[in-house]
Amino acid sequence: MFADQAALSTPADVARRRINATLRGPVLHILAELLPEVAMLPRERAYDIILGDCAMLERCFRTFRAARKQFRQVLVDRRDRPVHGDNQTLSCGRSLNQIVAMVVRSAAKRHFRLRLDPWRQSRATWPSPNRPNMVERMMTSFRPAPPRPAPPPSAANQLYDAIKNYLLHDWQVPIIPQYARMTPAEVRDLGSRILDFRDAEALAAYLDGGEEAGLPAAPTLALPPVQPAETVEAAPVDHRARLSELLTDDGARLRMKTVVPILLKPEINAVIRPANSEALRVLCRTISGTGAATLRQLAVEFGLPSENVSVFLAVAAQTLPAEVYPRLFGVAGDPSLVRLVIKRARASGLRPDSPPAAFAAFMRRLFAPFAPNA
Repeated sequence: MFADQAALSTPADVARRRINATLRGPVLHILAELLPEVAMLPRERAYDIILGDCAMLERCFRTFRAARKQFRQVLVDRRDRPVHGDNQTLSCGRSLNQIVAMVVRSAAKRHFRLRLDPWRQSRATWPSPNRPNMVERMMTSFRPAPPRPAPPPSAANQLYDAIKNYLLHDWQVPIIPQYARMTPAEVRDLGSRILDFRDAEALAAYLDGGEEAGLPAAPTLALPPVQPAETVEAAPVDHRARLSELLTDDGARLRMKTVVPILLKPEINAVIRPANSEALRVLCRTISGTGAATLRQLAVEFGLPSENVSVFLAVAAQTLPAEVYPRLFGVAGDPSLVRLVIKRARASGLRPDSPPAAFAAFMRRLFAPFAPNA
């Protein structure tokens, strides 16, 4: 039986088993000699514990890079010759870079599952039917078993599937917790540009405040002294909404405690024009599902203040059919569609400091063809 199983194994399976055996064996033994915290881990669970701890995994990678000569016994090719390049093929049939990517992906998948799907402790169990009698067993023994419906992909798996092709380098390990904050749509929208964020702080700044946040400030230029008769124009004030105020504590969706007081302001209420209190409650329920990606586009990329963000979303919820709004602006919405709306808004002459009434009029014109009663 074991011979048959080995014959059915693909080369990729064989390479994967060999890599895992080397990582859990010789590599872990060398790391234990170099890092006391690894030596203190229970041997049978040490590898899994390290994969589940991004900070410890980063320290292991750093130790490997700093003391690479200590690992020369495992960095060999099929002829047992030393391998010095990260792209050279090792005895397992994979390069060091490929193995690093494999480890980073494994760590990311574990972190995503712990962060996004902590309730999935085990696989779903299927109820066993009542035990059939002998005749029933004979009648059904020739029938194929009915297919079991595949469970829907979890949030962690969706994110992992979107980002796995960009998990390539050991320097990405400390950024994994920030990757977990992103939606699959945001990852697909950034594409390979996600590799431009070389540290956790840079990606956190982007997620919290846009691409410009965290970049080094431009050098100060030496300007000629201003004549007393001239006046100096004040620097523009940034009135854009703060994501920390717009997003819920988990960073996933719109914080209604911020938006409801804005919608109740007389000047904003006059712009939105809800038919009655019940209409306003329905509107609030709809926009409460607005996703983080949409809010980042409006507040960060477009630079809208909280009032205009609220009007933008409220009028969209009023105008669009209830089932369409979450597909455009919800947690699973597409950021590229939001950018298209922003592009149209800019083309129509709207600016972040345009009055809320102008944004309301634009949104009604834009989505009027899709209104339920259109």
